[in-house]
Amino acid sequence: MSQEFFQPPGSHAGAWNRQQLARLEHPDRERTMPKEPVLAALAIAPGMHIADIGAGVGYFTFPMARVVGTQGQVLAVDLSLAARDEITLRAGHLGLPQIHALLCGAERIPIADASVDRILWHTVYHDLANLPRAIGESSRILKPGGRWVIVDWMKLDTGMGPPLGIRVARDQAETQLTEQTGLHVVDRFIPGPVTWGLVMEKSANAG
Repeated sequence: MSQEFFQPPGSHAGAWNRQQLARLEHPDRERTMPKEPVLAALAIAPGMHIADIGAGVGYFTFPMARVVGTQGQVLAVDLSLAARDEITLRAGHLGLPQIHALLCGAERIPIADASVDRILWHTVYHDLANLPRAIGESSRILKPGGRWVIVDWMKLDTGMGPPLGIRVARDQAETQLTEQTGLHVVDRFIPGPVTWGLVMEKSANAG
């Protein structure tokens, strides 16, 4: 299996350039990081508002947008100007006005409190510049009763992906997330051969 996609130069913590972003569309990605288990965990419905944090060029943004429809919204959050421009261009060509690309990091998202029904973090947890602040920000924007799906690299030698030393085990992430946010875990799943997944929800009566 080719490993070009899985070994981008530099850190995920910064803005990726066009060469790095192109690797997110590598044909091998669907085999190692299939979309369907993640989309199923999100349990998306028409009309929902979703934040795709670390969206890249829209691997999940576009399929989510088709589900929420024009009455919903998908916010594609990424630090990369190239990613924002690519998503905006593709959304226009595909007739998906419900996609809005935001040029910002996970640590500061310029939207209102309790404004999204779903949040997706896909393979960004291990490499965020300020993880506690990013966790707090996603918790802030999630509506009461909302769902947050976190997927990241297994903390073992998968033969591809980020260095083992910066990976985070699912149990460690679960402890940090629950202690900081008060959200509760509703599912743990294995979305593919190299990743773990957590599904968290905010209490419906959360203030």
